[in-house]
Amino acid sequence: MSEEKKNVTEHEDHITDHDYDGIKELDNPPPRWIMLLFYVTIGWSIIYAAYFFWLKQGKHQDEEYAYKSAQHDEKYQIASLSADDLVAFTDEVSLAEGKQIYTEMACMACHGMNGEGNAVGPNLTDDHWIHGCSISDVFNVIKNGEPSKGMTPFKSQLSDEKIQKVASYVISLVGSNPANAKAPQGEVCNTGDNS
Repeated sequence: MSEEKKNVTEHEDHITDHDYDGIKELDNPPPRWIMLLFYVTIGWSIIYAAYFFWLKQGKHQDEEYAYKSAQHDEKYQIASLSADDLVAFTDEVSLAEGKQIYTEMACMACHGMNGEGNAVGPNLTDDHWIHGCSISDVFNVIKNGEPSKGMTPFKSQLSDEKIQKVASYVISLVGSNPANAKAPQGEVCNTGDNS
């Protein structure tokens, strides 16, 4: 038997009863792996629908967004510290941590290694301040930045507690008189009370 006749005979065994204008349909099922994938997809969609819609266990997109936003706000403490909680730290541990954050965030690029200022940023060690010298003033400048002066906001990079420690460290630099300090800028500020 020739190969062509053999193929015709095999096909005749798989021809269905459907007939349309003399055209007959060949029963040619899809491979098993495709059918398995199809059934798994159907099963998964039933589980998904049950979890999110019928049993209402899962969070919908808007609920998930609100949850993730709350987590982000908690992580970065976006809900600001109250004015009562915002005091300058004076203990050595907090000031050392503030100095470490000052270094890690590369504040020295604009304000110098010891806060002496440079061509970009102002001197942080004298009694002249551009945006105020209270802890809340310094805290707000670090947190929200001063885009018109080139100061980057750090609220998305540091928690409020860390910003408070950096602000405390910056205030502690007043009167340290480092070498090569930049000329005073801004107005004289009473640094005797930093609260």
